[in-house]
Amino acid sequence: MGKRKVYIANDVEAAGGLLGVHPTLSLGACVVTREPLTYKEYADKGLVFYAELKPTSLAFNLAAMRVGCLHLACLEGLRETDSRYDPTHDDFNPGLVLELMQKVCEEPASALHRFSEWVEKVSEGNPVEGVTDTVFFDSGRINLCFGVHMERISPFGWAGLDLSSLYRGYVKKPDVKLKGLNLPDTREKPHRADHDAVLLAQLARVLLYEKLGW
Repeated sequence: MGKRKVYIANDVEAAGGLLGVHPTLSLGACVVTREPLTYKEYADKGLVFYAELKPTSLAFNLAAMRVGCLHLACLEGLRETDSRYDPTHDDFNPGLVLELMQKVCEEPASALHRFSEWVEKVSEGNPVEGVTDTVFFDSGRINLCFGVHMERISPFGWAGLDLSSLYRGYVKKPDVKLKGLNLPDTREKPHRADHDAVLLAQLARVLLYEKLGW
């Protein structure tokens, strides 16, 4: 009997949609478990990873920054005292946020090294497969980051599981979305990469283990 595969849900927040132009802001991941868990339970078990990365450029798309910066840890406290750091305010200044992140956030190589070590720890020697719901965005960015900053491929290799496409195949409808799984969205911090990764892991658990019986 072969080793069990460990599925790890991934989410990336970025300053825009242009790969190689708009920098990656944060990376979140969560192990897909067979038992239903809350964010806190995943975190307490060490099954969640999160990092905010030092931007490699100041290029940005305003709409993307309003989403990707909504719950950044590096902005906690600043959002309440300076509206230029509040993505929901008209005074929001993405350039200032990126400059701040370049000063206070983790070097990408350091974050990716931690991520690799975390994947190795939670997989316990078993094969791993990355899970995303926007495969061309998240998977592409993760591989780009590893190629640029680590000169290696990501821990998930070239393959991965596109959960959205898998669900469409399961229900045999090309236009359905994962919300059709009817799982309550309990995120306290929507669009923060770790909270989004946990929601994706919860969706993956329902589809992979409850619906498909993997």
